[in-house]
Amino acid sequence: MCSRLIARVDSVCTHPVPMKFSVAFVMTLMLASVSMAQASVLFSTLERTLVVEAKIKEQEISSGIALAGVSHLVISWHLNESFPVSVGDKYVNVKLRLCYAPVSQIDRGWRKTNDDLHKDKTCTKGIAQQKYIFSGNSTTWRVTKDVPGAVYFVRAYAVDAEGNQLAFGQTTDKAKTANLITVLPISGRTGNIDIAAAIFSAFSVVSLTGFLGLESMRSKRTSK
Repeated sequence: MCSRLIARVDSVCTHPVPMKFSVAFVMTLMLASVSMAQASVLFSTLERTLVVEAKIKEQEISSGIALAGVSHLVISWHLNESFPVSVGDKYVNVKLRLCYAPVSQIDRGWRKTNDDLHKDKTCTKGIAQQKYIFSGNSTTWRVTKDVPGAVYFVRAYAVDAEGNQLAFGQTTDKAKTANLITVLPISGRTGNIDIAAAIFSAFSVVSLTGFLGLESMRSKRTSK
């Protein structure tokens, strides 16, 4: 019996358990490490090296009010001239995003600001991504219909080849109270619906008038 037990032990030693589980475990640890590294970008550590401006295309004198699904924002950005051109040596792209102003974040946890940009919900709406050049660039973006009615500003992130934020710029001040844009949501009604409603209303009036006229004629005949 002892010889059989020894034989089984030798068999286990000479035929090790496959390493699939170990490899999967190592891969999981690696992915977790990458996620933690990406989540370590804090907004408070970024320099404001970009100048960003936004105006409503349809308005010569901006009212600060844009219509979802209708209005267009003309957004421009460039490197702040107070910084040397070399500050952007690691900048690869510029990501433009629409961000909630503090007044539209009150009692709305799903819009909450977090210093950890991996968890931040201030700027959830992407606008565009452009190649970085120190002289800057611009784009025209239509405010899409799915943008909720709220008060916004535009922020630009300078990112590296891996998409990590290195610097930023925004259309508003540090307190995020100046140069804001109010977006009015779509009403849910289209021009065709309004036209159909008007036709139906007119038809109803005509039908009612005709019905009353016939009733009046019948009453007169009955009285005779």
